[in-house]
Amino acid sequence: MNEILHANIFFVIASIATVIFCILVSMALYQVIKILQSIRAIIDRIEAESERIAADVTHVRELIASGGILSRAMSYLASSFLPRPKRKQRSRSED
Repeated sequence: MNEILHANIFFVIASIATVIFCILVSMALYQVIKILQSIRAIIDRIEAESERIAADVTHVRELIASGGILSRAMSYLASSFLPRPKRKQRSRSED
């Protein structure tokens, strides 16, 4: 009878441990699913923004091909790095 009692106690403890383990695994899987949903939302935003960036790059390429941005950049660089010529003031001579 002692062996049967030990076996019953073991099966009760094993059953309780199995139920607790299943509950913990379910909670962990729920958290993993929430994390994966957040990652999916982030990936969707990245895809949308990458499409916008691709459109912007296409626009910049068109500007470069037409020469519009190049002339603007060159005039900006020239005005900021090259010294400006100084105007000479005319002296008034009183005769």
